[in-house]
Amino acid sequence: MVPLSTAQRDLVERVAMLARDRFAPRAARYDDESSFPVDNYADLHAAGLLGLTVPRAYGGLGTDALTYVLCLLEMAKGCSATALTFNMHATVLGFLADLATEEQQRFYYAEVVDGGKLVASITSEPEQSFRDKFVLQTRFEPLGGGKPGFRVRGLKQFCSLGDAADYYFVSGLVDGAASAREGILSALIARESGGISVEGRWNATGMRGTVSHTIRYDCQVEPFAVVGEPGQFLTVDLAGFALGYAAVYLGIGEAAYDFMVEYARTKPMRPSTEPMAHSPRVQQTLGEMDTALRSARLLLCEAALLKDQGDRLAATRAVNQAKYLSAEVGSMVTERAIRLAGGRGILRDLPLERWRRDSLAGPVMPPSNERCLETVGKIVCGLRAATLEFQ
Repeated sequence: MVPLSTAQRDLVERVAMLARDRFAPRAARYDDESSFPVDNYADLHAAGLLGLTVPRAYGGLGTDALTYVLCLLEMAKGCSATALTFNMHATVLGFLADLATEEQQRFYYAEVVDGGKLVASITSEPEQSFRDKFVLQTRFEPLGGGKPGFRVRGLKQFCSLGDAADYYFVSGLVDGAASAREGILSALIARESGGISVEGRWNATGMRGTVSHTIRYDCQVEPFAVVGEPGQFLTVDLAGFALGYAAVYLGIGEAAYDFMVEYARTKPMRPSTEPMAHSPRVQQTLGEMDTALRSARLLLCEAALLKDQGDRLAATRAVNQAKYLSAEVGSMVTERAIRLAGGRGILRDLPLERWRRDSLAGPVMPPSNERCLETVGKIVCGLRAATLEFQ
């Protein structure tokens, strides 16, 4: 595997211990209740980890991409909903380094590091998809009458962190703009500002703890909350979302694999009195799972290293490959794990069925796996390619 410095290893192990000791025992409850992992985020704040991607100059940990994805992977082993929502939160904080003014960075980073505030990333809209070019319907309308700021109107779906977020990073088009290239604009809308209402409660097969509600926005936004200039958002490397998703779904697969290795070592397969691990069929299945997971982890690490090196084209190719492979492997491994466990694998007293359900979201998370392959194909053919595109 990729060698890590002592500081990198220590940070990853800190997250791993938190995930094992605190997150994992709570994961089934959050899934069952479809409730947000509030206690997990309290632990993250207490451990000084909410600012994982906040620059050190502003009190954060300023982690590199490799350390970040390995931390996220360990987090997912304990609670996949926590890891998925944390990726939304942390990726937006990374965007602020490119889009926000120094004054905005000081304020919002302090809100997170000192105040424990959570940031949601809200882009998806009903009847739109990132499988092709995304057409934004949300509008930023100038207030008029000499008043600075905007009125933001729109309906967003799959709003991970739901009504648990303190700030919503909402993107839309400035009223009158013909395309995202000239008119996309984003703002950090405070939950307490008003005009935010939940229109559809999250009730999904998996990732239930993400509380990804459908939310309507009809808010007045002051200039300080607007992040960047019109069109500037498209200059940011949006592949960070996909890199984090790859880590999350690979983490789910690794959790299921680790569980099944221990299960095979200790559970007999009747009528034999020997543990399942002595069966050639079980050995073959575990070997297949191990090989797939190892391959996906190596590709994930390569993608993170390329992102840190700043080669955007090479990183885009590797990130899309990593997201595709990690999501497919996570799905495959959780399915194989249930088969190995037999009928008991689908019972809720084991975590296998929860991991299986959570893994189902991986291939369709934007960029969808089909979109990932399309992007890679464009790059190898020498064509223009982007992980996510807006109309």
